[in-house]
Amino acid sequence: MTLEVRLAFLLFFFLLWGMGGLLPWTVAAVWRRGRGVVLALPLAPTGGMGVGVLTPLLGADDGRGFLVSLAASVMGGALATAAGIWLEAHLAPPPRGR
Repeated sequence: MTLEVRLAFLLFFFLLWGMGGLLPWTVAAVWRRGRGVVLALPLAPTGGMGVGVLTPLLGADDGRGFLVSLAASVMGGALATAAGIWLEAHLAPPPRGR
């Protein structure tokens, strides 16, 4: 296998892990009607990629490991989304009026 094919294969996995990380963010954005989820947007796919890459690094590198890494990327995205929402709630100024 050439270097370009290996790189494309690896980039495809990171794309899938990033999309898996975006799923919980999308659910949170719809649930919260877009309020307080902007900071979590870059964190969600990053968390999904980070947790997704841990599965093959820990030794699960077969077909089952691939499916586990996809599920792990969704869980990592959920954790990163929750952290981003919490962080934005604590960094944002209190609302005026109302």
